[in-house]
Order: sequence, then C-alpha cells, then structure tokens
Amino acid sequence: MTADFSVAELAQATQARTQMAIALQQMAQALESAEAAGETASGKLGFERDIQALTTASQQLEQGVFRLLVLGDMKRGKSTFINALLGEKVLPSDVNPCTALLTVLKYGPQKRVTVHFTDDRTPEVMDVATFQETYTIPADEAKRLEDKQETAFPGVSHAVVEYPLPLLETGIEIIDTPGLNDTETRDRTVLEYLYTCHAVLFVMSAAQPCTLDERRYLQNYLKDRGLSLFFLINGWDRIRSGLVDPDDAEALQAAEAKLHQMFQIHLAEYCRVDGQDRYDDRVFAISALEALRQQVNHPEADLSGTGMPQFLSQLTQFLGTERLGAELHWAERTAQRAYTQVSEAIGRRVPLLDNDASELRAKIEAVQQEFDQLAAIRDQYQDLIRQTSDREAQETAAEFKAYILNLETTFETDFVASQPDLSLLEFLDQKNRSLFFASFKRAFERYINDRLAAWEFMAKQKIARTFEELNESADAYRVNYEQVVDAMNQKLVGDRIATGQKFQSAKATPWADVIQDLFLSIPDALNGAASQFSLFWQRVFQSALAYVAIVVALRIVGLVFSGLTLNVFTVAIGSVGLIALQAEIVRQTFLDTTKREFAKTLPQLAEEQSPTVVQAVKRCFETYEAQVTEHINDDIAARRSELVNLLNQKESYEIHRETEIARLRDLEDRLAAGLDRIAATKNL
Repeated sequence: MTADFSVAELAQATQARTQMAIALQQMAQALESAEAAGETASGKLGFERDIQALTTASQQLEQGVFRLLVLGDMKRGKSTFINALLGEKVLPSDVNPCTALLTVLKYGPQKRVTVHFTDDRTPEVMDVATFQETYTIPADEAKRLEDKQETAFPGVSHAVVEYPLPLLETGIEIIDTPGLNDTETRDRTVLEYLYTCHAVLFVMSAAQPCTLDERRYLQNYLKDRGLSLFFLINGWDRIRSGLVDPDDAEALQAAEAKLHQMFQIHLAEYCRVDGQDRYDDRVFAISALEALRQQVNHPEADLSGTGMPQFLSQLTQFLGTERLGAELHWAERTAQRAYTQVSEAIGRRVPLLDNDASELRAKIEAVQQEFDQLAAIRDQYQDLIRQTSDREAQETAAEFKAYILNLETTFETDFVASQPDLSLLEFLDQKNRSLFFASFKRAFERYINDRLAAWEFMAKQKIARTFEELNESADAYRVNYEQVVDAMNQKLVGDRIATGQKFQSAKATPWADVIQDLFLSIPDALNGAASQFSLFWQRVFQSALAYVAIVVALRIVGLVFSGLTLNVFTVAIGSVGLIALQAEIVRQTFLDTTKREFAKTLPQLAEEQSPTVVQAVKRCFETYEAQVTEHINDDIAARRSELVNLLNQKESYEIHRETEIARLRDLEDRLAAGLDRIAATKNL
C-alpha cells in the first residue's frame, strides 16, 4: 500500500470527524428531549432550527469524504497515477480519452462497478473485469471516434468503482476525468464536479511541459476560482532516457533544472494561497509508472525516487489539517451558535416564570410593536436585495451585449490560440477535406468557449463585488435588528436576563453574534473561502452563468457554420490563385471568411441572449434572498413561539418554578459539555 503514514493520518482525521459528529448529534438529542419535556413544563422554546442545524452538521461530518478530482490532458498518465495512488491496478491505464468514462472511485467492501446512464435506464452493476472489457476499445477505433468528435458510449453518464482499499476507506473519493482535449460538452461535465471537490490533482507530462491546451484550461476554468490545486509532473524518470548520454549527470541536472524553471513560470500564479507562495507544496515531479511497478512487485515498497511520498505527505497535510480544520471550525461554529441561542432563550424564560398568565399576556401584547419592527426590517432588507438584483441584472446584460459585439474587433488576435494547423494539401485532398473542416469547426468552438469563459469570470467578479456591497449594507439592518431585540427584552424581563447562575444586564448577552449570523448568509465562496453554504452558492452561481455560456456557444457555432460551408471556403481559396497557395495565405483567408460570417451573428446573438443573462443573475440574488429571509423568519417565529408556549402552559398547568429552572440549567450544562468535547476534538 502506498505510504502507510498517509493512511494512518487520514484515518485519524476521519476519527476526529466521527467524534465531532457524535458530539453534535448528542447536543441535538439534548435539545429534542428538552423540547419534548417542555410540553408538560413551561413550554417549548422553539429550538427546531437549532436541532436541524446540529443534525445536518453531524450528518455531513459523518458522511463526509475527501473528494479528489484528477484532471489532465490525454496520455498524461492519469489512470496510472491513480493506480499508483491506490497501490493497485484498478483502472485500465492505456485508454484513449474517447473511450474513457468519468469515473468515481470510492470505498466498498467488495469490488464492483456501477455504470450510470444519461437517460432513465437503471444503473448497471458489474465486476471490474467486465467493466474494463466493456468500456475499452482498440486504439485505432478510439482515434477514429476522436477525429469524428464522437464518443464510444454517448448514453453513459459516469461509472462508480467501489474497491476495498485502505486509502479509500479513510474517506477518500477519487474522480478520474476524461482528457482536457475531449469534447467541450465533456469538459463542461467535468466542471460540474469542480466545486464539490476538496482538491484538484492536475496531471501534466515532463515530456510535454505546459501545452497550449493545458494553459488554456488553467486560465479559463481554474484560475482564481477558489480551488486547491496540486500539479503532478508525471514521467520525470523519462528525462534521463531522452538524453544523448543517459549517464551524463551534469546534462541530466541541466535538463531537470530547465524543466523546473519552465513549469514554475507557468504554474507559480496558481500556487499562491492567501497571498503566500506555496509552489513547493503544490507542484511535484513524479514517476507514476515506476511507483506502480514497485508496489505491484513489492507491496511494502517505500516508493523512494518516484516523488509519490513527497506528494502524499503534502496532500495528507492539506486534507487532514487545512480542509478538515475548516470543516471542524464550521461545525464548532454551528454548535456555538446553537448554545448561544439556547442560553439566550433560557435567559429570558427563567425571569418570566415569576409572571402569572395575565402579566405575561400583557407583556406579549406590549412587544407586538417590536415584532412588527423586526418584520419591517426584514422587508426593507428584502427590498434592497431585489433592487440590487434588478440593477445588477440589467448592468450585467448590457455588459454582455458590449462584450459580444466587441468579439469582432479582437477576433483575429484571440482566435490564433485556438485555430488548428492549416494544411493546404489536406484541404485540397477531397478525402481529408471534411476532416479538415471538422477540425476547423472544433477550433472555432474552443475559441468561443474561451471567450465566454473569460466573460463568465468577469461577470462573477463583478457580482462578487456587488454582494460585498450588499453585505456592508446588511450591517446597518443588523444593528437596527439588535436594537429592536434589546428593546423587546427590556420590556419582557428588564435587566433580569438569567445566564448560568447569574442575573445580568441584557446588554452583556452575546445576542449580537446570533443576530449577525442572520445577515451573513452572503456566500464567502465568491472570495474563495470554504463553508457549507458557500459550496451550495458556488454551484448555484456557476450553474446560472455556465448555462448562459453553453447556450451562447451553441448558438454562435450554429449560426456561423450554417453559412460557413465547405463551398464558401473553396471559393475563397480559389480566388487566391494557384501561385499563392501557401499556408499563411490559406490561414488568413480562412480567418477573414470566418470573421465575416461571425460578425453577422453578433448583433442578433447579443439581443437574443441578453434576457437569459438577466434571468441568470436574478436567480443568484433570488437564492440569496430566500436564504436570508428564511433565517430571519425563523428567528422571529422562534421568539414569538417561546412566549406563546409559556403563556399556554401557564394557563393550563401549574409550573413548579425551581424544578423548571433546574431542568433548563441542566440543558444548558449538557450543551456546554458538548461544546467542551467539540473543542477537545478540534484540538487533537
């Protein structure tokens, strides 16, 4: 097995998750028991939302996995790397990307594969050998399919491979993806997984350092997306075999230094974390095939000289400390928030036990004004969100129009990075002409996707700034909300807020932290932070704008190539004259012809798709509005119900004051003990 120390450390991280999950669930159960007991005592305190939050946090930790997404161009050794990572040949490692499926590897007590389809067919379960035999085709057939831009299994979505391996048992899930130069549709499928993964493992080749496709992918899809990137430079051991004299140590050192420098030039900007240069912790020279060979022949091999131990050490550090630390911090914050809510509610309930039913009814009537004010603050903030949404949607649509119309101006410069190598002889050969045209069309599709990815990124940054401004505005509403709550508590219990065994001023209670959370649902993921809500938000936002990009790309390609036929190109080339039939002239003629057809589509496209942009932006704000409004409504409802429940109990039962105070204090103590256990687990 690969590097037992990594498995042990990840197992310890999994244990910490489990222990914290148990502590959170115990806190939730304590609240459930207290609410049930309250029905025959002083009444429920309205802890439904806290119970749900604690239960959800517990379940997410208990079911949590470390999800690793493996990216890389064709023939980079992704499958070999994964096999080396697992310590066993699980995936076939010599498969063309046209036949490879997006594959999720996870732990299972038995080896089996479940193939999922894109239609309503029931997933198909099979053994690993059958999977490899069924979904692998000869290399020449794979090449033919790739040239025709077809896939071997168009009706298949992905496969889930379950394997009883120690590394997977620690909670690791590995997603093996098709190549970067596969179809753009497949690329989009891969992008859907990006924002649910903990780390991206980008496999590159020492023999083909930082190709145009790789740089394009990094720039368009991974840069400044808040993703944790690791780069694996595979085939490092092959540098020696490429030398004239493989035994020339000085030449080998010079060749390796040159490669290191080249990779650092292109990858350094992707290895900055919180402003710090983490290049040495994120880029690794490895020899995956050698690592796999060592493990197959000697399962206890230490893998020295393959680069795998160094990579695994850093990956373990990252998953077990940085990412797990963020998860545990979020869980601890959830527990602290619940404890504060409970402490606040108990602090109000204890003094109110001294009031009889008529006194309590009068106090409830007296604070109706404050309840109305809380609802008004909610409505005012909701109006602000909607006004911001309308303004941002219109501005983004206008900028989209301008961006699309400007594509004509920058077409020749931008298209250079995407166009194929144009071969006149290939074009003149009737048998190759359709293949040439398909290649050119695919290059145009890449260009369009590149330009729309750039627009998507700019739009995202702009909306992120708008949310930051909205967050700053929310602070004023939060302060008003706090002031109203303070006034309400003053009417209800005066200065007799009971916390712990003391009575103290309401101003000393930590309500501000609780209320602040109501107005801080704005997604931190827009700024690269990790939180449970931010992951949800990132998917909403990415889905909205990515959908626009896909629709626009398909529309542009359809419009342009409905007029851009082989005959148009043939006439254009024919007008050049036989004596001038040279690659550069052919290239320029193709560009000019494409540009003319392209320019015709832009005004229509900009007008047609602007409403789609408006709706995409509005969906982002609607999601945020729903989250914030739900939080505030729940808070108002909980404050009202705890008073109404107490009144109903006082009108129906004789409440034994001392017994009830003891019950409530016991609940507070149990939650405090849970917080102590969580803090101890976090500090392990």
